[in-house]
Amino acid sequence: MQRLLLRNLVILCLAMLCLALIYQHFTKDRDAPRILVFQDKPEEWADALKLGFDNALRADPVGKRAVVVTVSAASDPQAATNLSQAIASEHYTMVYALGTQATQEVFQALKGTDTPIIFGAVTDPVAAGLYQGSLDKPSGNITGTQDIWPYSAQFDLMMQLVPTLKTLGIVYNSSEVNSQVSVSMIKRECQRRGISLMERAVTEPSQITLAVGSLIQNKIDAFFVPADNTAQGNSQVILAACFRAHIPVFTGISGIVQNGALGTVGTNYVELGKVNARQAIEILKGKEAKELSVLTADKGDLYLNQTSANKLGITIPDALLKRAVAVYH
Repeated sequence: MQRLLLRNLVILCLAMLCLALIYQHFTKDRDAPRILVFQDKPEEWADALKLGFDNALRADPVGKRAVVVTVSAASDPQAATNLSQAIASEHYTMVYALGTQATQEVFQALKGTDTPIIFGAVTDPVAAGLYQGSLDKPSGNITGTQDIWPYSAQFDLMMQLVPTLKTLGIVYNSSEVNSQVSVSMIKRECQRRGISLMERAVTEPSQITLAVGSLIQNKIDAFFVPADNTAQGNSQVILAACFRAHIPVFTGISGIVQNGALGTVGTNYVELGKVNARQAIEILKGKEAKELSVLTADKGDLYLNQTSANKLGITIPDALLKRAVAVYH
């Protein structure tokens, strides 16, 4: 018990120190809009969101004046809770939350306040409790973007590169709302195409290795890393296990393709961040966040890994190579 209390005290002190540094930064220009970017863990897609957001914000005369600072809970759930609660005690022009879990933390902390919340890459805002029944009924002063993957295009790519695909394996964390949405869409595509889906649910990262090993033993033809933070955060473990078994891996994240997955038609998170920036600019001009529609990025991008294809003995058609945004070697 003493150890737990000490840990929580340390986390709280770090949170307060972090916010004190942010306050010191903000007070350099007291009249500038203050935008706080909050994320619960370092992720490749979150970095892309921030890049797109910052670039588009700085390109606009109104957004250019804004002071933007990022805080991260560094994958610690208690730190995320403490930070979001500390944020609620400050007065920010708006908070930009990255992903479902970070947004849920901020939303709970800022409930009952007028502070605008913009969320980036929340798969299902209704299921996450941010909207009541539909995207027309915000539960607070909130708006943002969805990162629903182009699953149909992803499955088209899988079928083109692995035409013998009959059994697909996935691993996901059953406690993540975004994962539940992703898995339901994967199931739909599998049913539509006559593919057998083998799934393993986990509750913590340490279970990933055993879950993937179980799928490999059951002779899956390919593995798909879903829109799941636990699986994505441990994609290197998945890639290593699947490569040893000569099984191709697909996903919706370009960074995982760069690290060894065979390919994806993925959400362009830089573009999604730009959409969030346009929403932020509208708020800076006087709009309420709740007046703005939830949006998505306009297109998906094709990413391929030629090195992985060579190792797996898979030929990527020239037409796909020419269309790809990036081909990793």
